[in-house]
Amino acid sequence: MLAILAGAIAGCGGGGSGDSSVPVNVALSGVIDIEVGTRVDADTADVLLLNDTPLSSPQVLPPEYLLAGYVSATDGSYAPLSGFAAAPYFADPEDVYTVNLKSGQRIYLQAFASRAGVSSLDVVLSEGGTVIDSASSDANSTEVSVALPTTEADGTYTITVSAGGNTPMLYVLSSSVATAGEFRAFEWPDYEFVEGEALVALADDERAGANSLAVAGEFKREIGKGLWRVAMPPAGMAGNEQSRKAATLEWIREMRSRQEVRSAEPNYRMRAMATPLDEPLYNSPTLGQQWHYSLLNAPTAWQIVGNGGQGVTVAVMDTGLFASSPGAWHSDIAANVLSPLPLGADFVDDDSDPRDPGNDVGSSVYHGTHVAGTVAAVVNGSGGAGVAYESNLLPVRVLGEGGTGSSEDLLDALQWIAGPDAGSPRADVVNLSLGGLPYISSLQSAINTATDRGIVFVAAAGNSASTAPSYPAAFDNVLAVSAVDGAGQLSTYSNYGSWVDVAAPGGDASRDGNADGYGDLVSSTSATSIDGSLQETYIGLQGTSMAAPHVSAVLALMKNVKPTLEYGAISALLQSGQLTSCAAEPCAKTSELGWGLLDAGKAVLAATDGVIPAILVASPAIVSLSSEGSLQQTVTVSLLDSESGDATITAVTEAADWLTVDVSPDPPGTVSSLQLVMTLHPELLDSGVSERATVTISYTTDQARSLDIPVVGQTVSDLQARNAGRHFVLLVNPEPTADGFYESVAQTSSVAEDGLYTFSFIPDDGVSPTLINEVPPGNYILVAGTDLDNDGLICHAGEACAEYPVAGLREEITIEEGQPITGIRMTTSYTRPTISASSPNQLPRPDFSGYRLLDRTADTQTLKTVATP
Repeated sequence: MLAILAGAIAGCGGGGSGDSSVPVNVALSGVIDIEVGTRVDADTADVLLLNDTPLSSPQVLPPEYLLAGYVSATDGSYAPLSGFAAAPYFADPEDVYTVNLKSGQRIYLQAFASRAGVSSLDVVLSEGGTVIDSASSDANSTEVSVALPTTEADGTYTITVSAGGNTPMLYVLSSSVATAGEFRAFEWPDYEFVEGEALVALADDERAGANSLAVAGEFKREIGKGLWRVAMPPAGMAGNEQSRKAATLEWIREMRSRQEVRSAEPNYRMRAMATPLDEPLYNSPTLGQQWHYSLLNAPTAWQIVGNGGQGVTVAVMDTGLFASSPGAWHSDIAANVLSPLPLGADFVDDDSDPRDPGNDVGSSVYHGTHVAGTVAAVVNGSGGAGVAYESNLLPVRVLGEGGTGSSEDLLDALQWIAGPDAGSPRADVVNLSLGGLPYISSLQSAINTATDRGIVFVAAAGNSASTAPSYPAAFDNVLAVSAVDGAGQLSTYSNYGSWVDVAAPGGDASRDGNADGYGDLVSSTSATSIDGSLQETYIGLQGTSMAAPHVSAVLALMKNVKPTLEYGAISALLQSGQLTSCAAEPCAKTSELGWGLLDAGKAVLAATDGVIPAILVASPAIVSLSSEGSLQQTVTVSLLDSESGDATITAVTEAADWLTVDVSPDPPGTVSSLQLVMTLHPELLDSGVSERATVTISYTTDQARSLDIPVVGQTVSDLQARNAGRHFVLLVNPEPTADGFYESVAQTSSVAEDGLYTFSFIPDDGVSPTLINEVPPGNYILVAGTDLDNDGLICHAGEACAEYPVAGLREEITIEEGQPITGIRMTTSYTRPTISASSPNQLPRPDFSGYRLLDRTADTQTLKTVATP
């Protein structure tokens, strides 16, 4: 995303996980590994901040795991603290998990107070509603467990963690086989020690060493040969208890750096030096485009239309299309690109070759190619498919280097697309996944002229999370599209306001609204550099740029059914609730979703003038089963319209040994609806490999028909499933503030993919607006962690935390101008290091308050000041 000067336009897609190229001029980049067996509660406060609906179905866990979670009986706010705003927390009274347990296996829960205080937690082990064991934590007993008795058989059981009071709480849930498990440390070491004292072992065991260290402290007593109790110089003992403790630890760190010192430790209270301290109890890429097509109800529309929008032309005014050579378009869209293209399709280079050359500097996402794939990628047995997969694509290049262009080029293109005075318009639908313009009367006039000639315009609302009208989306005679995530909720970045007309899937990398274990990205056609050469590929992106082509493609399906449909009629259908879905229909207009979330099935049906074919539809239209998601899914199959009569089911077939389908009623016979219970048998799948199958319902209504329901099955490997929650990666000032907080200078965020988090910071160029992940030269501590309770601090006890190079032994990193640091690697975990004989360099961390976030909702490329959609 770039800041664009007035009078310029920019593609308004968002960053996606599919493009792995490193940004130019990296200041610091690396990866964060996730500890084996790590999982996270799917509806923590951090998640509920972005999607306010708690998980409604049990979360599946492996037999052995380490999971962090959050519960709260009520909504509320944390009290302001040291400059913190009154951050909200959210109601999530209970978390429910299912897990395969062995007889005698024990489940451990450790409870952690939030910034709002402490209350009790209840953990219950049950089967089929019958309680087997239960336990409750309180302020004096934060570590509890439940066990499956040896008299119970191995099998699948339910674990429920619920709030026992009104205060939000964090917890860590873990399992072990039989009774071998022990609690682990989830809090930073904070043992009592004598302020201003240390036990120092000299390297040469000589008093001469002590003499050379006299300036560093007063040697009080020799405990043993070469081992001394040393007092800190009096100047360091000023201030309150907290500052004296911090000064003591800093003095000990300084002592350790001296060559005369073999070891330096705090003088722990009531502990002998010879005895170690007691250790305290311590989807999916395989789904491709399916989540957004299911959310759009595209499978129903495809049955009604039957030919994927054949004969309708959609113009994609964008960056052009990727081609390996002139006319050699991406193979997944080539068959639908108009040939020959009309003269003048490139308004950037003023020629007829609208190829996207990519960027000379930085990564290239091939924005126009991605948009075009969502509209009209062909059904060819590879890659993905577009919503209007047989429509014609007319690429019109109006955006150049970096996805930017001029209003002049856009005006020329709008006038051109309307066609010659004596001829026809060059397109039926125009997709404008671009924006950032003010109101320009000449552009409005050009749109009006083209609309009068029958063209329908669709534009992206923009990605600034702003209500300010963005043009061309806010022009009259243009359908302005906001973006939603996999749950149909407004995406965090999407613009909104009274000028928005309709919503469509645009994705949101920071959320997993469709509960497949991955951030909600829209997958489509693109290109990338592989082994030094550009090759076609597919990537995931987010943005209202991704939402708009869903709408354009549905309009193509509608115009295939009724070619005379124009903007006025479509707008009337939209406002009457015939094109959208919502909780209470007909949909009332809102500033977030306009007239609602576009429903392709309803929209195409509205274009048929009420001629309803007698067809069966499935809900959900696509099924995803996983060993760490849902092992079973119920699909309801019914006639599109209850007035169409009944359907006679002749067969229900599935072609996979790993899938069982139970039909109700059985046998189905002649019915108006039926239910299919689909069950995954993960033991029949290879670990980490997804397989696809199709359940086919053969039936007869007015004629013989069939309904195909795609099913994805996967046994997820531990590496794929590892997830510690959205991680905020911070570069913080090495010294805490007077109130104990570490202040962040730069921040980025990352979601887990294949057991890793990736992150990158870029150099501060001194030019406004400033990216939140821009960092100036200086010395920093590199940390990462989760904010599961949404209190604005990471690395709280019970939350994941990583420090460079090793948690508990952080070191400063120096960022220098023109000196990128790459290949950084850390490990994140809920556990904390302990102080023992095996960790002699570890120091306690008394009164550690956490690392303070710049912005709890910020993503990697979020701007502190955002200028474009």
